[in-house]
Amino acid sequence: MKRIYVKNLRDYINSEIEDYFLVASIKTRKKRDGGDFLDVTLSDATGSIPARVFDNIEDNRLSLREGMVVKIRGIVDQFREEISIKINEASPEDNFDITDFIPTTSKDIDRMVLDLHRNIERVSNPYLRELLKRFFNDVEFMERFKMAPAAKANHHAYIGGLLEHTLNVTELCVSIASRYREVNFDLLIAGALLHDIGKVEEYTYFPKIDRTDIGRLLGHLVIGYEMIMRKIREMKNFRGGFPEDLKLQILHLVISHHGELEWGSPVRPMTLEAQILHFADNMDSKVWMFIDAKRKRRDPFSRWSEYLQSLKRYVYLGEPENEHTESENEELF
Repeated sequence: MKRIYVKNLRDYINSEIEDYFLVASIKTRKKRDGGDFLDVTLSDATGSIPARVFDNIEDNRLSLREGMVVKIRGIVDQFREEISIKINEASPEDNFDITDFIPTTSKDIDRMVLDLHRNIERVSNPYLRELLKRFFNDVEFMERFKMAPAAKANHHAYIGGLLEHTLNVTELCVSIASRYREVNFDLLIAGALLHDIGKVEEYTYFPKIDRTDIGRLLGHLVIGYEMIMRKIREMKNFRGGFPEDLKLQILHLVISHHGELEWGSPVRPMTLEAQILHFADNMDSKVWMFIDAKRKRRDPFSRWSEYLQSLKRYVYLGEPENEHTESENEELF
């Protein structure tokens, strides 16, 4: 069982540790005397750290393979501000919990799965409900869906992120639909549940969150379109087959939800439900980015984030928490 995480290594400076890490990268480099050393990056769910091997190069080279979880014995060093590990011994490990090494949602995945199914039960249209159940009642598919990230970096980029984002978007759509009677509720909720379904194929999450070959070449909009079309074709004997107009509308929701051509959608939203879905999807991702900016405040005394490329702006973080707390305490006395 893993006990020591990257974020805690500062507490072990000049101490020997023995624990499990993921080998994120490894390169052979030359020392000043001409000999080899191994330049390694180790990681876990909390971050990454440089590490080096100066002794037993060949033995350790066999154990330290990129993408493998290894048991490390070594010394935690500090040079100026950099923390690193001098590895003395490394051995491969096959028995591990993936969530120790890959960032994971803080929310209860099983609870979110239940909430997702409750939203499916809200859909009364028999064709849309059957379509949803053919995806989300498939045990193998759900195992993949509930573990998938929603992105590589920008938002919900962790195990369970796709499920979390999908549920957020769906519940935003439920709320919006309750305010406008003109909305086709079943169509909107089905579209929300299916809008990012292609990300199951677009992303892999171990040994790191990254795009798959099909994800890079096609993207989740095309993948999702094809996945839904396959299920609709399979429904040819269900109540006379999936209605053509309903098929066009659900597919339109999926391929237009990015909202703009420059954001990756081949068409802009052209129905009320598609426009709402785009707003809900964009809202959830942007809200996550603002919350994350505050969570990752590097300077505890700064009122501003660093420049965020994902938002193309700085984010105002407000009064530092400790300063705010002190001023409140002063008022009490």
